[in-house]
Parts: sequence; structure tokens; C-alpha cells
Amino acid sequence: MYDVDPHVAEIYDQVETYTNDVELIRNLIGGRGLLRILEPFCGTGRILIPLACDGHEMVGLDQARGMLARAREKIGRLPAEVQRRITLAEADVLRDEWPRRFDLVVLGGNCFYELATPAEQEHCIVSAAASLRPGGYLYVDNDHMEGDLDESWQKGGVSQGFPTGLCADGTRVESTTEAIWWDAPRRLIRFRRCTKVTLPDGKIIKKEYVQQKHPASAVEVRAWLESHGFTIERTCGDCAGNPYTEASGRAIFWARKR
Repeated sequence: MYDVDPHVAEIYDQVETYTNDVELIRNLIGGRGLLRILEPFCGTGRILIPLACDGHEMVGLDQARGMLARAREKIGRLPAEVQRRITLAEADVLRDEWPRRFDLVVLGGNCFYELATPAEQEHCIVSAAASLRPGGYLYVDNDHMEGDLDESWQKGGVSQGFPTGLCADGTRVESTTEAIWWDAPRRLIRFRRCTKVTLPDGKIIKKEYVQQKHPASAVEVRAWLESHGFTIERTCGDCAGNPYTEASGRAIFWARKR
């Protein structure tokens, strides 16, 4: 989706502007000093860049070249000393080996929605464990859904979807989403998605594809963490750091590698 056209990354930055999760990560880091941090699914640097500006050494991984290109543009406008603390790499988080010896791995911003199955999501927990030093930390942040696939997801019909918007140069990006299959007990759903990019000269770029999602439950994430060598030190129900409950909108885990 993110590589249909470079303008998609610009629309992403128009939509994804929240920063409360960055503040939560800062609070969780607390007085642990300057860390070496890995962020898979780093995108355009929404989380990575502020943490680098705080003084941390950041490594970002992403498969989408368009997102990485926009991240590099933004990083190029930062002071030289901040730029030196950032490394970006194009990588498939499921097939490529993650770099090692980190103090913190950040799996933020609902990144598990980019993966199709629970097995793929658990694989990222395994890879994070391998990337961390003993005693290192893992941050995992997802929307909260337990039990069957929520009824609000189980609807057909075509609707406007992400990415949709107008870019600075006049390029228009329009996307539609249609749920075409779901398995409610397994919390699996497939969407047919279409993205159309209309450039200022009238040229149109269009791509249609099918994407499967699995909203990870707090029960699943907790079990994966405990099975792969982590001790959960804190579970938050929102980015303000309030305690997790069954009614929480998010399930955010702060876990230490044993």
C-alpha cells in the first residue's frame, strides 16, 4: 500500500499526527539514560525522530521504500548530530534478521495490523527478543480487541479508506476499502483495497490488492511475551499510561527480557 506512489507517505503524515505514544515511551524510559533503540515498522519516523532528538541512538526498519524516502527527507532537515544517531534500513521484518544488542525495541502505532496472522505477530516478538540485550525492554502497542472479531468490522460494502487526501503539489490520493471475508472466532478479516493517485498533470496511478488483518488480543500478546523470555512490568490501557482494564481502548505492554 505504502509504495503505490511516494505521495502516499505524505498523506500518512497528514493523518498520523498524534504524539501521546511518544510521550508514553519517554515516561517508560524514565531515568534509564540514553539508549540504543530499534523500531521495526518505523514508517516516516513519527516515533523514531523525536526519540533521536532526545539523544537516543535509533535504528529504523521498514519494507516500504516510499515511507523510508520521506523519513530520510525529514531526517535530512535535522541538525547533523541528530542525523548521526539515526540509521534506516529497508527490511522485511518477517524474512530478514533483525539487528542485535539493543536496549529497547519499539513495536508501536498498531504495527501488528500490517501482519496477516497471529503466527506472524508472534514471530515479531521472537525477533525482538533476539534483538535485545539481557535486561532490555520491549514496547508493544495495539488497539484492544478480545474474543471474536468486533461486530463493527463485520460489514460489507465499499467505503473510503486510508490513504485519502490532497498533497501539497496538488496530487490527489483516493482509496477505498471493502471487507470481502472474515472469520469472527479467529479474528481474521480480508479487505479488498484500491488506491488511485491523480497527479497534477492528470496522469493516474491505480492499484488494487487484498490485505488480511488480525487484531491481536491482549491475551495473545501477554502469552507471546511470557513464552519468549519476557517479564511484563507494566500494562497500560491508553497512551496516558492509565492501567489496562477489559474496557480499555488499547493494550500497551512494557516488558523486560529475562
